[in-house]
Amino acid sequence: MTCRWTQAKMREVADEERAELGLTLDQPLDPYRLAEAHGIPVYAIDELLDCEHAVRHFTTTRTSAWSAALVPVGQRRLIIENASHAPVRRRSSIAHELGHFLLEHPFDEVLLTEKGCRRFDQDKEKQATFVSGELLVPWKSALQAAFDDMTNAQVAQTYGVSEQFAQMRMSGARVAARNMRAKWGVR
Repeated sequence: MTCRWTQAKMREVADEERAELGLTLDQPLDPYRLAEAHGIPVYAIDELLDCEHAVRHFTTTRTSAWSAALVPVGQRRLIIENASHAPVRRRSSIAHELGHFLLEHPFDEVLLTEKGCRRFDQDKEKQATFVSGELLVPWKSALQAAFDDMTNAQVAQTYGVSEQFAQMRMSGARVAARNMRAKWGVR
């Protein structure tokens, strides 16, 4: 029987991981440090793959086709990342893969179909994306940033994420802050 992951439970997992690293809400999480704390090595694709054509395909030709992967190796895990991406994207990709690990998503499906197309479970992907958001910019941090009228650029700079990632994390927090201000009658 698999666990039903609610947002509250996933948020709790992310909060516990941040606390284990001794982070406060206003401190950025280093996903590489979190991976290391769990004994998960992170390798760039060109460090592991001895196939010049495949490396060039993912790092030069079609860089947006693939970001990172959590790979089972017996009972252990490792993460392979696309080092051609910007550091902020790499951080969010590693956090996403750690989301799969922290939620104990099983490796019960093949990643590619017979035709070479990617195959994935949309619910698991959404859960890993949610956890990565909570690891990198926790809800309480986003809400405080919304009350502080921080811009996406400021949030991105503070937490080491892209402005697009900051926008994604801040959109709900800004609505919640606006609603709370209206309810309390404050600016």
